[in-house]
Amino acid sequence: MKYTIFYFLFSILSFTASAQADTTIYAVAEEMPRFPFIGCEQLDTTLQAKYQCSQQALIAFVYSNIQYPIQARLDGIEGMVVTSFVVEPDSTISNLELLKDIGGGCGATVMGLLGAFNEAGVRWIPGKKEGEAVRTRMTVPVKFRLTEAPPYIFMDGDTVYTEIDALPSFKGGDEVLNTYIEENLSYPEAYKDTCLIGYMDVRLLVQPNGVVKTLEVTDYCNLGLDYQLEILNLTTSMFGKWEPSTYEGRPVPASVDLRLLFSPPNATACQSMIDNFNKANATINAGVTLYNEGEIEAGFEKMDQAIELFPNNGELLMTRGQIMVDENRYQEACEDLTKAKAIMGNNNLDQLLLIICNTKEAEEE
Repeated sequence: MKYTIFYFLFSILSFTASAQADTTIYAVAEEMPRFPFIGCEQLDTTLQAKYQCSQQALIAFVYSNIQYPIQARLDGIEGMVVTSFVVEPDSTISNLELLKDIGGGCGATVMGLLGAFNEAGVRWIPGKKEGEAVRTRMTVPVKFRLTEAPPYIFMDGDTVYTEIDALPSFKGGDEVLNTYIEENLSYPEAYKDTCLIGYMDVRLLVQPNGVVKTLEVTDYCNLGLDYQLEILNLTTSMFGKWEPSTYEGRPVPASVDLRLLFSPPNATACQSMIDNFNKANATINAGVTLYNEGEIEAGFEKMDQAIELFPNNGELLMTRGQIMVDENRYQEACEDLTKAKAIMGNNNLDQLLLIICNTKEAEEE
Protein backbone atom coordinates (compact mmCIF):
# COMPACT_ATOMS: atom_id res chain seq x y z
CA MET A 1 0.00 0.00 0.00
CA LYS A 2 2.77 2.43 0.95
CA TYR A 3 4.55 1.64 -2.33
CA THR A 4 1.35 2.24 -4.28
CA ILE A 5 0.77 5.66 -2.63
CA PHE A 6 4.39 6.67 -3.24
CA TYR A 7 4.13 5.66 -6.88
CA PHE A 8 0.89 7.61 -7.26
CA LEU A 9 2.43 10.77 -5.75
CA PHE A 10 5.55 10.37 -7.88
CA SER A 11 3.41 10.10 -10.99
CA ILE A 12 1.52 13.30 -10.12
CA LEU A 13 4.77 15.21 -9.52
CA SER A 14 6.27 13.87 -12.73
CA PHE A 15 3.20 14.93 -14.68
CA THR A 16 3.29 18.41 -13.14
CA ALA A 17 6.99 18.85 -13.88
CA SER A 18 6.42 17.69 -17.43
CA ALA A 19 3.57 20.19 -17.87
CA GLN A 20 5.70 23.07 -16.58
CA ALA A 21 8.60 22.11 -18.81
CA ASP A 22 6.81 23.30 -21.95
CA THR A 23 9.35 25.68 -23.51
CA THR A 24 7.45 26.19 -26.75
CA ILE A 25 7.29 29.81 -27.86
CA TYR A 26 3.89 30.47 -29.40
CA ALA A 27 3.46 33.11 -32.08
CA VAL A 28 -0.29 32.90 -31.60
CA ALA A 29 -2.12 31.91 -28.45
CA GLU A 30 -5.78 31.59 -27.58
CA GLU A 31 -5.28 34.55 -25.27
CA MET A 32 -2.46 36.88 -26.38
CA PRO A 33 -0.28 38.73 -23.81
CA ARG A 34 -1.46 42.16 -22.74
CA PHE A 35 0.43 45.24 -21.63
CA PRO A 36 -0.59 45.80 -17.99
CA PHE A 37 -2.68 48.96 -18.30
CA ILE A 38 -5.34 48.98 -15.60
CA GLY A 39 -7.72 51.01 -17.74
CA CYS A 40 -7.88 48.18 -20.26
CA GLU A 41 -8.25 45.41 -17.68
CA GLN A 42 -11.21 47.17 -16.09
CA LEU A 43 -13.16 47.12 -19.36
CA ASP A 44 -16.31 45.03 -19.10
CA THR A 45 -15.90 43.57 -22.55
CA THR A 46 -14.27 40.77 -24.56
CA LEU A 47 -10.65 39.61 -24.26
CA GLN A 48 -10.05 40.80 -27.83
CA ALA A 49 -11.18 44.31 -26.89
CA LYS A 50 -8.87 44.29 -23.86
CA TYR A 51 -6.02 43.14 -26.08
CA GLN A 52 -6.61 45.93 -28.60
CA CYS A 53 -6.79 48.44 -25.77
CA SER A 54 -3.53 47.14 -24.27
CA GLN A 55 -1.77 47.41 -27.64
CA GLN A 56 -2.77 51.07 -27.88
CA ALA A 57 -1.62 51.62 -24.29
CA LEU A 58 1.74 50.00 -25.08
CA ILE A 59 2.35 52.21 -28.10
CA ALA A 60 1.32 55.31 -26.14
CA PHE A 61 3.71 54.31 -23.35
CA VAL A 62 6.59 53.79 -25.78
CA TYR A 63 6.08 57.10 -27.60
CA SER A 64 5.78 59.06 -24.37
CA ASN A 65 9.01 57.60 -22.96
CA ILE A 66 11.29 57.41 -25.98
CA GLN A 67 13.66 60.13 -27.16
CA TYR A 68 14.31 60.73 -30.85
CA PRO A 69 18.08 60.09 -31.18
CA ILE A 70 20.06 63.25 -31.93
CA GLN A 71 22.05 61.58 -34.71
CA ALA A 72 18.85 60.40 -36.39
CA ARG A 73 17.49 63.95 -36.29
CA LEU A 74 20.69 65.37 -37.73
CA ASP A 75 20.69 62.76 -40.52
CA GLY A 76 16.98 63.16 -41.23
CA ILE A 77 16.30 59.48 -40.51
CA GLU A 78 12.67 58.37 -40.38
CA GLY A 79 11.02 54.97 -40.56
CA MET A 80 9.90 51.90 -38.66
CA VAL A 81 11.93 50.00 -36.07
CA VAL A 82 10.58 46.48 -35.42
CA THR A 83 11.37 44.50 -32.28
CA SER A 84 10.14 41.27 -30.77
CA PHE A 85 10.30 39.63 -27.36
CA VAL A 86 8.85 36.70 -25.48
CA VAL A 87 6.34 37.21 -22.67
CA GLU A 88 7.11 34.49 -20.14
CA PRO A 89 4.49 32.73 -17.99
CA ASP A 90 5.87 34.61 -14.95
CA SER A 91 4.92 37.93 -16.68
CA THR A 92 8.50 39.02 -17.43
CA ILE A 93 9.93 39.40 -20.95
CA SER A 94 12.92 37.66 -22.54
CA ASN A 95 14.56 37.01 -25.92
CA LEU A 96 14.44 40.69 -26.92
CA GLU A 97 15.40 40.98 -30.60
CA LEU A 98 15.82 43.81 -33.08
CA LEU A 99 14.15 42.64 -36.30
CA LYS A 100 14.47 45.86 -38.27
CA ASP A 101 16.61 48.95 -37.67
CA ILE A 102 16.74 52.25 -39.56
CA GLY A 103 20.04 53.53 -38.12
CA GLY A 104 20.93 56.73 -36.32
CA GLY A 105 20.54 55.06 -32.94
CA CYS A 106 16.80 54.42 -33.35
CA GLY A 107 17.01 50.65 -32.92
CA ALA A 108 19.24 50.93 -29.86
CA THR A 109 16.87 53.47 -28.32
CA VAL A 110 13.85 51.16 -28.64
CA MET A 111 15.81 48.16 -27.39
CA GLY A 112 17.00 50.16 -24.39
CA LEU A 113 13.46 51.14 -23.44
CA LEU A 114 11.99 47.65 -23.81
CA GLY A 115 15.02 46.08 -22.16
CA ALA A 116 14.32 48.10 -19.02
CA PHE A 117 10.80 46.67 -18.58
CA ASN A 118 11.80 43.85 -16.22
CA GLU A 119 13.99 46.03 -14.04
CA ALA A 120 11.28 48.70 -13.91
CA GLY A 121 8.79 46.12 -12.63
CA VAL A 122 6.58 46.06 -15.71
CA ARG A 123 4.74 42.74 -15.50
CA TRP A 124 2.76 41.60 -18.53
CA ILE A 125 -0.40 39.57 -18.46
CA PRO A 126 0.94 36.39 -20.11
CA GLY A 127 -0.58 34.62 -23.07
CA LYS A 128 -2.63 31.54 -22.40
CA LYS A 129 -3.28 28.25 -24.14
CA GLU A 130 -6.06 26.00 -22.82
CA GLY A 131 -6.20 28.23 -19.75
CA GLU A 132 -2.48 27.85 -18.92
CA ALA A 133 0.11 30.61 -19.17
CA VAL A 134 2.55 29.93 -22.01
CA ARG A 135 5.57 31.59 -23.58
CA THR A 136 4.27 33.90 -26.28
CA ARG A 137 6.14 36.05 -28.78
CA MET A 138 5.13 39.67 -29.25
CA THR A 139 6.16 41.95 -32.12
CA VAL A 140 6.31 45.69 -31.47
CA PRO A 141 6.80 48.21 -34.31
CA VAL A 142 7.87 51.75 -33.37
CA LYS A 143 7.65 54.50 -35.97
CA PHE A 144 10.12 57.38 -35.96
CA ARG A 145 8.85 60.44 -37.75
CA LEU A 146 10.42 63.88 -37.81
CA THR A 147 7.97 66.67 -37.23
CA GLU A 148 8.58 70.17 -38.46
CA ALA A 149 10.32 72.16 -35.73
CA PRO A 150 8.48 75.25 -34.51
CA PRO A 151 10.02 78.62 -35.42
CA TYR A 152 10.91 79.32 -31.77
CA ILE A 153 12.61 77.84 -28.73
CA PHE A 154 12.16 78.34 -25.00
CA MET A 155 14.98 79.84 -22.92
CA ASP A 156 14.37 80.00 -19.17
CA GLY A 157 10.65 80.33 -19.75
CA ASP A 158 10.92 82.95 -22.50
CA THR A 159 9.83 82.35 -26.08
CA VAL A 160 12.65 83.20 -28.49
CA TYR A 161 12.00 83.04 -32.23
CA THR A 162 14.81 81.45 -34.23
CA GLU A 163 13.15 81.84 -37.62
CA ILE A 164 12.81 85.55 -38.27
CA ASP A 165 12.69 87.96 -41.17
CA ALA A 166 15.53 90.06 -39.71
CA LEU A 167 17.40 90.53 -36.43
CA PRO A 168 16.21 93.13 -33.94
CA SER A 169 17.73 96.50 -34.84
CA PHE A 170 18.66 99.44 -32.64
CA LYS A 171 16.72 102.56 -33.61
CA GLY A 172 19.14 104.81 -35.50
CA GLY A 173 21.53 102.06 -36.53
CA ASP A 174 24.77 100.55 -35.30
CA GLU A 175 26.62 103.85 -34.85
CA VAL A 176 23.88 105.13 -32.56
CA LEU A 177 23.97 101.80 -30.68
CA ASN A 178 27.75 102.02 -30.17
CA THR A 179 27.45 105.58 -28.92
CA TYR A 180 24.65 104.60 -26.56
CA ILE A 181 26.71 101.76 -25.11
CA GLU A 182 29.77 103.98 -24.68
CA GLU A 183 27.72 106.59 -22.84
CA ASN A 184 25.65 104.21 -20.68
CA LEU A 185 27.86 101.21 -19.85
CA SER A 186 29.51 102.09 -16.53
CA TYR A 187 32.66 100.61 -15.06
CA PRO A 188 31.77 99.40 -11.54
CA GLU A 189 32.53 102.09 -8.96
CA ALA A 190 34.18 99.66 -6.55
CA TYR A 191 36.72 98.59 -9.20
CA LYS A 192 37.73 101.95 -10.70
CA ASP A 193 41.11 101.78 -8.95
CA THR A 194 41.88 98.38 -10.52
CA CYS A 195 43.14 97.50 -13.96
CA LEU A 196 40.63 94.75 -14.70
CA ILE A 197 39.81 94.53 -18.38
CA GLY A 198 37.84 92.11 -20.50
CA TYR A 199 35.06 91.38 -22.94
CA MET A 200 31.62 90.10 -22.04
CA ASP A 201 29.21 88.69 -24.60
CA VAL A 202 25.57 89.32 -23.84
CA ARG A 203 22.49 87.82 -25.48
CA LEU A 204 19.51 90.15 -25.35
CA LEU A 205 15.86 89.30 -25.80
CA VAL A 206 14.00 92.08 -27.58
CA GLN A 207 10.25 91.86 -26.99
CA PRO A 208 7.64 93.36 -29.34
CA ASN A 209 6.42 95.60 -26.48
CA GLY A 210 9.84 97.26 -26.20
CA VAL A 211 11.11 95.35 -23.16
CA VAL A 212 14.77 94.29 -23.39
CA LYS A 213 15.90 91.39 -21.23
CA THR A 214 19.32 89.83 -20.64
CA LEU A 215 19.16 86.13 -21.49
CA GLU A 216 22.81 85.14 -21.11
CA VAL A 217 26.16 86.70 -20.24
CA THR A 218 29.55 85.15 -21.05
CA ASP A 219 32.32 86.55 -18.84
CA TYR A 220 35.57 85.65 -20.60
CA CYS A 221 37.93 87.16 -18.02
CA ASN A 222 36.04 86.40 -14.80
CA LEU A 223 35.36 90.07 -14.12
CA GLY A 224 32.57 89.12 -11.76
CA LEU A 225 29.05 89.90 -10.65
CA ASP A 226 29.41 93.69 -10.32
CA TYR A 227 30.27 93.93 -14.00
CA GLN A 228 27.30 91.75 -14.92
CA LEU A 229 25.03 94.03 -12.90
CA GLU A 230 26.24 96.98 -14.97
CA ILE A 231 25.20 95.04 -18.08
CA LEU A 232 21.74 94.52 -16.60
CA ASN A 233 21.48 98.26 -15.94
CA LEU A 234 22.47 98.95 -19.55
CA THR A 235 20.04 96.51 -21.11
CA THR A 236 17.16 97.62 -18.88
CA SER A 237 17.74 101.22 -20.00
CA MET A 238 17.27 100.13 -23.62
CA PHE A 239 13.49 99.85 -23.22
CA GLY A 240 11.76 100.99 -26.40
CA LYS A 241 15.02 101.63 -28.25
CA TRP A 242 14.93 98.53 -30.46
CA GLU A 243 12.89 97.62 -33.50
CA PRO A 244 11.67 94.05 -32.85
CA SER A 245 12.04 91.15 -35.23
CA THR A 246 9.16 89.98 -37.37
CA TYR A 247 8.01 86.54 -38.40
CA GLU A 248 5.50 86.22 -41.24
CA GLY A 249 4.81 89.91 -40.96
CA ARG A 250 4.13 90.15 -37.22
CA PRO A 251 6.44 91.33 -34.41
CA VAL A 252 7.95 88.49 -32.37
CA PRO A 253 10.45 88.16 -29.51
CA ALA A 254 13.96 87.38 -30.77
CA SER A 255 17.52 87.56 -29.50
CA VAL A 256 20.51 89.62 -30.53
CA ASP A 257 24.14 89.27 -29.41
CA LEU A 258 26.37 92.13 -28.29
CA ARG A 259 30.04 92.22 -27.30
CA LEU A 260 30.82 94.66 -24.51
CA LEU A 261 34.27 95.81 -23.40
CA PHE A 262 35.03 96.85 -19.84
CA SER A 263 38.23 98.88 -19.96
CA PRO A 264 39.67 100.54 -16.81
CA PRO A 265 38.88 104.27 -16.67
CA ASN A 266 42.36 105.11 -15.40
CA ALA A 267 44.06 104.42 -18.72
CA THR A 268 47.35 106.01 -17.72
CA ALA A 269 47.91 103.81 -14.67
CA CYS A 270 46.67 100.71 -16.48
CA GLN A 271 48.32 101.28 -19.85
CA SER A 272 50.50 98.16 -19.63
CA MET A 273 47.48 95.94 -18.90
CA ILE A 274 45.48 97.53 -21.70
CA ASP A 275 48.34 97.10 -24.16
CA ASN A 276 48.79 93.43 -23.24
CA PHE A 277 45.06 92.80 -23.61
CA ASN A 278 44.88 94.41 -27.04
CA LYS A 279 48.09 92.75 -28.23
CA ALA A 280 46.90 89.34 -27.01
CA ASN A 281 43.66 89.62 -28.99
CA ALA A 282 45.48 90.75 -32.14
CA THR A 283 48.05 87.95 -31.75
CA ILE A 284 45.45 85.18 -31.28
CA ASN A 285 43.67 86.39 -34.45
CA ALA A 286 46.96 86.30 -36.34
CA GLY A 287 47.59 82.78 -35.05
CA VAL A 288 44.19 81.53 -36.18
CA THR A 289 44.74 83.10 -39.62
CA LEU A 290 48.11 81.34 -39.97
CA TYR A 291 46.58 78.03 -38.89
CA ASN A 292 43.74 78.36 -41.40
CA GLU A 293 46.30 79.05 -44.13
CA GLY A 294 48.03 75.75 -43.36
CA GLU A 295 50.92 77.18 -41.34
CA ILE A 296 50.06 75.06 -38.32
CA GLU A 297 53.20 75.41 -36.18
CA ALA A 298 53.49 79.14 -36.84
CA GLY A 299 49.82 79.51 -35.94
CA PHE A 300 50.26 77.69 -32.63
CA GLU A 301 53.34 79.79 -31.86
CA LYS A 302 51.26 82.95 -32.21
CA MET A 303 48.47 81.49 -30.08
CA ASP A 304 51.01 80.59 -27.37
CA GLN A 305 52.32 84.16 -27.41
CA ALA A 306 48.80 85.53 -27.03
CA ILE A 307 48.08 83.40 -23.96
CA GLU A 308 51.45 84.32 -22.42
CA LEU A 309 50.48 87.98 -22.73
CA PHE A 310 47.06 87.48 -21.13
CA PRO A 311 46.84 84.03 -19.47
CA ASN A 312 43.51 84.63 -17.70
CA ASN A 313 41.46 85.16 -20.84
CA GLY A 314 39.08 82.23 -21.23
CA GLU A 315 38.31 83.11 -24.84
CA LEU A 316 41.97 82.77 -25.86
CA LEU A 317 42.22 79.43 -24.08
CA MET A 318 39.00 78.20 -25.70
CA THR A 319 40.26 79.19 -29.15
CA ARG A 320 43.55 77.32 -28.79
CA GLY A 321 41.88 74.38 -27.03
CA GLN A 322 39.31 73.86 -29.77
CA ILE A 323 42.02 73.93 -32.44
CA MET A 324 44.00 71.42 -30.35
CA VAL A 325 40.95 69.12 -30.55
CA ASP A 326 40.98 69.44 -34.35
CA GLU A 327 44.64 68.40 -34.27
CA ASN A 328 43.89 65.41 -31.99
CA ARG A 329 46.12 66.93 -29.30
CA TYR A 330 43.65 65.94 -26.61
CA GLN A 331 45.87 66.30 -23.54
CA GLU A 332 46.70 69.94 -24.35
CA ALA A 333 43.09 70.61 -25.37
CA CYS A 334 41.88 69.20 -22.05
CA GLU A 335 44.25 71.51 -20.15
CA ASP A 336 43.23 74.63 -22.10
CA LEU A 337 39.49 74.02 -21.93
CA THR A 338 39.61 73.05 -18.25
CA LYS A 339 41.31 76.39 -17.49
CA ALA A 340 38.78 78.22 -19.67
CA LYS A 341 35.90 76.64 -17.77
CA ALA A 342 37.48 77.61 -14.43
CA ILE A 343 37.80 81.23 -15.58
CA MET A 344 34.42 81.55 -17.27
CA GLY A 345 32.34 79.11 -15.20
CA ASN A 346 30.94 77.84 -18.49
CA ASN A 347 28.93 74.64 -17.96
CA ASN A 348 28.48 74.30 -21.73
CA LEU A 349 32.01 72.93 -21.86
CA ASP A 350 31.24 69.98 -19.57
CA GLN A 351 30.24 67.52 -22.30
CA LEU A 352 33.26 68.38 -24.47
CA LEU A 353 35.60 68.08 -21.49
CA LEU A 354 34.15 64.70 -20.61
CA ILE A 355 34.98 63.43 -24.09
CA ILE A 356 38.41 64.91 -24.73
CA CYS A 357 39.78 64.42 -21.21
CA ASN A 358 38.76 60.75 -21.29
CA THR A 359 40.38 60.46 -24.71
CA LYS A 360 43.52 61.95 -23.21
CA GLU A 361 43.51 59.34 -20.43
CA ALA A 362 43.02 56.56 -22.98
CA GLU A 363 46.04 57.80 -24.95
CA GLU A 364 48.21 57.86 -21.83
CA GLU A 365 47.29 54.26 -21.02
